[in-house]
Amino acid sequence: MRLDARRPGTSTTFIDSASGEHVLQVAMDDDGSLFIAYHLYDECGALVADSAGLEEPHLGLAIHSEAGMLLLNIPADAGDHIKYRLHGSNGRLLTHSDGARTRIYPHLQMESVGRMWARHG
Repeated sequence: MRLDARRPGTSTTFIDSASGEHVLQVAMDDDGSLFIAYHLYDECGALVADSAGLEEPHLGLAIHSEAGMLLLNIPADAGDHIKYRLHGSNGRLLTHSDGARTRIYPHLQMESVGRMWARHG
């Protein structure tokens, strides 16, 4: 998934189907502004990072688990692919992407144009 490939008014949401929790959302509002929201858990189910709602992405952001595993990488160049490793709150791996390949596991649900988290700011 690339940030510069989004269309105004669209969003992609990654949901843990076991809990119904939204773990990652990438959205572009009708004006073309890009926003991201996340609840990132590690492989043990510990919350590592929470954006507390939609916010403008910090290009070059990298979030790692305490064990050093990359959970989310927002590249410095919006034309590069986002890398992620998304776990549910129970530690179950939902999906991961290294930018070239994406693996999706059974407890991932995705919505294309769905409810957007409330923006904060």
